[in-house]
Amino acid sequence: MKKLLSLFSGKRAGRSFLAPTVLVLIALTTFPFLFSLWLTLSKVSFIGGLSIHFIGLRNWARLFADERTWNALSNTLLIVVIAVTVEYVLGLGLALLLSNTKIKGRSSFRVLFLTPMMLAPIAVGYMGRMMFNYTRGPVNHIFPYLGLPALGWLTDSGTAIYSIIIMDIWQWTPLMFLILLAGIETIPSGFFEAARVDGASRWQLFRHIIFPLLAPASVAAILIRVLETFKIIDTIYIMTGGGPGISTESMTLFGYSLGLSAFDLAYGSTIAFSLFIMVLVISIVLLLMTRRFQELTVQ
Repeated sequence: MKKLLSLFSGKRAGRSFLAPTVLVLIALTTFPFLFSLWLTLSKVSFIGGLSIHFIGLRNWARLFADERTWNALSNTLLIVVIAVTVEYVLGLGLALLLSNTKIKGRSSFRVLFLTPMMLAPIAVGYMGRMMFNYTRGPVNHIFPYLGLPALGWLTDSGTAIYSIIIMDIWQWTPLMFLILLAGIETIPSGFFEAARVDGASRWQLFRHIIFPLLAPASVAAILIRVLETFKIIDTIYIMTGGGPGISTESMTLFGYSLGLSAFDLAYGSTIAFSLFIMVLVISIVLLLMTRRFQELTVQ
């Protein structure tokens, strides 16, 4: 009896209770990952029942030779670079503003400002679709009063992708703001007091104290947004459906169209894995750059 009780006490008890959960999580993540990897090297057929045949690297060769791949990749990179950069700049500016000024109702303003982040991407997509509608959208109704012509925001291949970027910035700038504001407020106030005693200007405070010490929070915010923006599909699907033509098609929407709509599961898995590898490489590069930046600031 004592031996039985000893199994359910201390560290052994914790491990025994956690083991089933850990095994289930491993099964739910490892099997789909390995199966998807196997599909990238196979050909899937539904004729006469499901059959999977190994074909080597043919799917990868097809991926690199496909012009639609490079179009989707360029669209995705354009959205990631512009949206994340603008979100970081706006989020940092708002975080600096609210951390250095005492505004009445500042807490209420924070909650109100975070509202777009709480909306589902599909709802944001419908909002963007209505706002940028050529004939009934409020944006084109305002433009004539500013002396600007109405634009086919969602029907012109030159502007459609930027309407998506605008909605992404509107929705996710609050997340940048929230993370960066938390990072600024964790900086010890003694650093600022000592710098002010030495006669440091606001720019010097930002350049030598805030920006270097905010690096971990900045990387966390940028990394989260980069990973999420690479997977963007909901907003694009609702606003433009990838059109006009394929001018706004992202890598995720490209994989969905081929893998789940056209039932080319092997090629769809190849697209998904290429995106996974690309995001993994970018994440590693960002982390290495941050580590190097912190080493330089310490020196």
